[in-house]
Amino acid sequence: MMIEVNLLPGAKKTTRGASGFDVASVLANLGARVRDPWLVGAAASVVIAVAVVGILFNSQNARAAEVNGQVERAVRDSTRFARVLEARRKLQAERDSVHRQLQIIRTIDDNRYNWAHILDEISRALPAYTWLTTLEQTSKAPLPPGADTSSAVARSAQALPAKAPKEKKVGAAVEDSVNVHPELTFRVVGQTVDIQALTMFMRQLESSPFIQRVSLTKSEIVIADGKDVTQFELSASYEVPPAGVVRTSPLVVPVR
Repeated sequence: MMIEVNLLPGAKKTTRGASGFDVASVLANLGARVRDPWLVGAAASVVIAVAVVGILFNSQNARAAEVNGQVERAVRDSTRFARVLEARRKLQAERDSVHRQLQIIRTIDDNRYNWAHILDEISRALPAYTWLTTLEQTSKAPLPPGADTSSAVARSAQALPAKAPKEKKVGAAVEDSVNVHPELTFRVVGQTVDIQALTMFMRQLESSPFIQRVSLTKSEIVIADGKDVTQFELSASYEVPPAGVVRTSPLVVPVR
């Protein structure tokens, strides 16, 4: 058995079972023990590196959360705009369809009286002692309004001889458009007993607002009923008259 006697007056007895922890004394003891400056620098670098990594980790998490929010908003906007664009495409398709139908109606309405005008103008311009034997169209008959022109182009491409690979481009897709005023050319064959009547006939045809490019293709002397007459052949084309020449009026039907 040991007995401890405190010989210093005012000194306090320390007990082994004290639970207090003095941080300053621990650090002082640690500083007294660690005298290598490189070890201290390495420890400080580790502490700083851990702090920097923590700061960067938190900032990257915040940035990732912000980017995810932007992505979600962009996806919602994309979905909404996709519906708007789809509706816009449908409206444009309907508009184009209506515009094409109006063009077809306009084509039919503008071209249904072409031959009536041509015959009327030829009848007016025909001088005395001159008669006609042939009047026929020389231009290719146009397709009906609204017909599919791609099949016609494909058939014409198949009819061409295969010479080089570059010529196969003839069968490429062509936009189906409505020609409001297709080209219309015709020829007139007749006879006259007066050469000046032929000149007058050509001049009067050229002055018509419905006929243009009148030219003499052939002229010769033939015998008709035992007499010498001049047989001629003219070529011309239909001209769209200027505004105001053709007057239209609405058809009013009384309803009872």
